[in-house]
Amino acid sequence: MRAVGLMAADDRFRSRRDEYAEATWQAVVTAARELFGEAGYSGTTVQQIARRARVSPATVYAQCGGKKGLLKTLMDAWTAGPLVREIIEACAAARSGAEKLHVLADGYVAIYQASGDIIPIVTDAAAAVPDAAEFLDTANARHHEALIEIVAQIRETGDLKEDLSDEDAAWIIYYHFRFEQFELVARNMGWGEDRARDWIRERVELALLDA
Repeated sequence: MRAVGLMAADDRFRSRRDEYAEATWQAVVTAARELFGEAGYSGTTVQQIARRARVSPATVYAQCGGKKGLLKTLMDAWTAGPLVREIIEACAAARSGAEKLHVLADGYVAIYQASGDIIPIVTDAAAAVPDAAEFLDTANARHHEALIEIVAQIRETGDLKEDLSDEDAAWIIYYHFRFEQFELVARNMGWGEDRARDWIRERVELALLDA
């Protein structure tokens, strides 16, 4: 009985320790996300991140891999989080090419709502920091792979124009729905997210689908 009690106590200790580690990790990631957005990746120090997260600089390195590890964590959240797979699966469940593009358009808006602050952080950092440039390349490659998968789904419906390759179709979607384009229409032009989404989707439908 004593051994069982010790094991139970050990499990509780491990659980509390894991919860603390997770909370610490989340606090550091949140602090980095805020500071990178405020001052840029290059303009933020590990010491500033640690101060905002209320941890030691050593913890930032040990738990999150320093600034580089934190930037990768943010990039992964943007490009490899569960939302991306949910969008692909929802597109697969839609029957027609037009329905799939409706789902995809809604998915882009959802991603930009969730990660719209992360994308410029990575993009801006990539212009000056080699590690960030590699992360952006990874993000773009993941984006392209997801679009190729969705285009293949559209082709299976028979709705994709026959003279379009999957590669070209994926690039057309990327060109129209990339973050910078969406921000231009939704923010700079003042159309708002819904009108921007619908207008861009209609352009993509005209370019990709048979009438």
